Amino acid sequence: MRVIQMFARRLAASLTFAHRNKAETAVESAASAPKRKAAPQSFEANDPDDMEYRVIARHIADLMLADEWIEIADQIAEWERALDQTPGGLRFHEIATEVALSGLQSLIDSAPHAAFSDLEHAEYELSCFMETHLAAPDNHVLAVMAARAHLMMGETCRADHWPEELRTEAWRRMARSYVRASDILDSYDARARMSPLVAETKYLTAKGAPAGAHRIPELFEAWITLDPSNPRIYDTHAEWLANPDNASQQTILSLAEEALERTEDILGFGGYALFFRPLLALSDDARSFYNPEFYATGLLDLATLSASQADANRAADALAQEIDQCGSDAPAALRDTLLMLVRNEIKVFYPRLWTRPEDTIRGLIDEAANTIPDIAFDDLSKAA
Repeated sequence: MRVIQMFARRLAASLTFAHRNKAETAVESAASAPKRKAAPQSFEANDPDDMEYRVIARHIADLMLADEWIEIADQIAEWERALDQTPGGLRFHEIATEVALSGLQSLIDSAPHAAFSDLEHAEYELSCFMETHLAAPDNHVLAVMAARAHLMMGETCRADHWPEELRTEAWRRMARSYVRASDILDSYDARARMSPLVAETKYLTAKGAPAGAHRIPELFEAWITLDPSNPRIYDTHAEWLANPDNASQQTILSLAEEALERTEDILGFGGYALFFRPLLALSDDARSFYNPEFYATGLLDLATLSASQADANRAADALAQEIDQCGSDAPAALRDTLLMLVRNEIKVFYPRLWTRPEDTIRGLIDEAANTIPDIAFDDLSKAA
């Protein structure tokens, strides 16, 4: 039995199927308008994203236990074609790929890193991924898993993970792993196969490789084109954009405009929020030139156009985080939008999706109920 199957047994056992701006003007103008009664609100510990994640993870773990890697790849490819996702936007194919590789990651994490022989079990599992890939070379999902296995080994071989006397050899092993991942991926065109997984893995390969940074912008474009509303893509790219050496202010603003235009038909201003949400968490500089009204409107659109309570919770938390960062200088549009979301749009609160304690969330509910006029969102959009 592969070591990874033993990991899958433990994984399967642990999972269950349980399933003063334009906005401010609009608020002031509606202050005397009749108020609707706020919808009943509740708190739930298990949000839909978490429950769907468990179902997907258990299914993949069961297939891992049975050593059915072709079936795993076929299932991932099917989810990838449909871009199936949880209510909060997690793609099924991303969840499944990570679960399929989680056994290898567990072996890597448990290795002492005192000698390269500590990676013996992990290297054996990597060879199994390669063997499965080579037996079905036209299967791009198996190729992705083999390439990512090399990336995982490359990451653990970064010099700072090892004793001083081993660091030169560790660096060589790291570089070799990225070269091998790149060699695998060279035979697969992400756009021709319409595969966000291939595009993502090429992006991650360039991001981690010693000399891959110059390819990041074009690989981001290839990836986002295949799945333009995927928050994970913006989360990943924000780590690169947060380094001022990689992108100028004008470049970032141009990318934000492209993000807005890319999804305007389905998300309104949501693309602008998807772009800036992770960047604001990583870069204080971005706060000096982003448009807070666009950002608030984008989060409002993400919360209301998706019809997902998970998205509404995440949008409200993002607004609350930004208000915390801005302090007393927080633009009124951010607070007005947050209170409207809390009062009018969120019917179920999922504390797991927030970055603040539940008692703070309840304080927001009380504040929204007591201070904000109950205006229609379409009135706000007309004012904007």
